[in-house]
Amino acid sequence: MIHLICPNPAIDRTLLIENFTAETPNRPYKVKEFAGGKSFNVAYALDFEEGMVPYCIHTILGGRNGNYLKELASTRDIQLETIEVDRNTRCCSIIVDTTANKIYPIYENSFVLDALLLNKFTQQLLKAIQPKDTVVFSGSLMKGMPDDYIAQIQEQLKGQDVRFFIDTSGSALVEAFHKNPDVIKINDEELVDLVPDHTFTELEDYADFLKSKTAAAIPYFIITLGAKGVIAKLNQKIYHLSLPPVKAKNPIACGDFFLGGLVKYLTLEQLDDLDVLKKAISYSTANVLNWFPEMKQIDIDRFEQEIVINNL
Repeated sequence: MIHLICPNPAIDRTLLIENFTAETPNRPYKVKEFAGGKSFNVAYALDFEEGMVPYCIHTILGGRNGNYLKELASTRDIQLETIEVDRNTRCCSIIVDTTANKIYPIYENSFVLDALLLNKFTQQLLKAIQPKDTVVFSGSLMKGMPDDYIAQIQEQLKGQDVRFFIDTSGSALVEAFHKNPDVIKINDEELVDLVPDHTFTELEDYADFLKSKTAAAIPYFIITLGAKGVIAKLNQKIYHLSLPPVKAKNPIACGDFFLGGLVKYLTLEQLDDLDVLKKAISYSTANVLNWFPEMKQIDIDRFEQEIVINNL
């Protein structure tokens, strides 16, 4: 079982507008609503293409929005493990000006976890996780969670052969890193949080870090570099993968789709490591071609063929 940790969910509303302006009413010509939060985006990628991987999302919901989010999740057959609260789940809006090709994300704040609710969420999570399961932490921690929350979960599950995927930043990343997770997936800015004394300007700088003793204990260490591609340590081999430039529409959720592809195919063990990484990059890039968080199989198949691979 794959456990996706999403204590800070939202209803995500994407509104497509032509010529967004402050002077007159803006009327979207298309609106879509999704069960949102990074783990839900990861789940969409897990469900794409053939190959079933059982998973559930651990989250906290409340109010009318919380009930509606459950409905949205059920339309995609997403299994939820929820804690109920008396606070209405937030709603986030992504305004897309499709004429100017600009994105305006408007994210509501969520509530702050108190100690009682945090303990309830944690105990339910720990009870659900079984030996040999996979745990995926993606995004920032919720307000009220200590910086070492992920590390605490890693420590409490130590010795149970639980696989950890970590995609976060700041102190949470630093603390989780010291517990030697199986997979770290971060971008180049988040890497600076981890090693602030390092300077990264060339691909060789990233390669040297991945070959260093600092990164040695992490079997899969992936660093996304935006338009420059991805550099990764897959066990003891270092690769740089890149694609020809594409015309992006909406980059929101690209990192989550990447992570979902990575989790899915490393779990299925049907592809070798390099082909798993190619899938993840193809998922991420296919997403930017659409106004909404979604992919098309034809785009994924094309990108898999266009990826340029270099050994470092």
